[in-house]
Amino acid sequence: MTLTTHAAIGAAIGSAVGNPVLGFGLGAASHFLVDMIPHGDNQLADLFRIHKKRRKLAVAYVMVDGVVAMYMVMAVFLVRTDATHLAFAAAIGGSILPDLLVGLSDIFHTKALRMFCKVHFFFHDFFSRKHGDVKLQYALVGQAIFVALLLKHI
Repeated sequence: MTLTTHAAIGAAIGSAVGNPVLGFGLGAASHFLVDMIPHGDNQLADLFRIHKKRRKLAVAYVMVDGVVAMYMVMAVFLVRTDATHLAFAAAIGGSILPDLLVGLSDIFHTKALRMFCKVHFFFHDFFSRKHGDVKLQYALVGQAIFVALLLKHI
């Protein structure tokens, strides 16, 4: 799933619960549940992690996604005027933290981060490795539509 999709789901959770601690926890839990949906990035991840190929493409994909996610979050913050900003931010933080930890594991090779990656990819690959992945292009279009619909209701 893209960071943008995770951040949008976190934003919706934070808006709904209004509690920063609950928002963070539910945001983090939502990451694992949503990652179970096949979303087209297994081939790109395998090329990056296993075969050590097409690293520039994978890095570019993550960078563009991260920038889009940041702009989306900033835009939503600009239009919101209520007092739930902390819950909103905490839920977004929780929803993207698992991917940040996976990225950090590529930099810092600690046992704890390696174990976390195993848990993360257990959920990430749960259905797609057994039943096949979808094409990345279709997944990105579907996620963009989902994010647009979700943001309309926040």
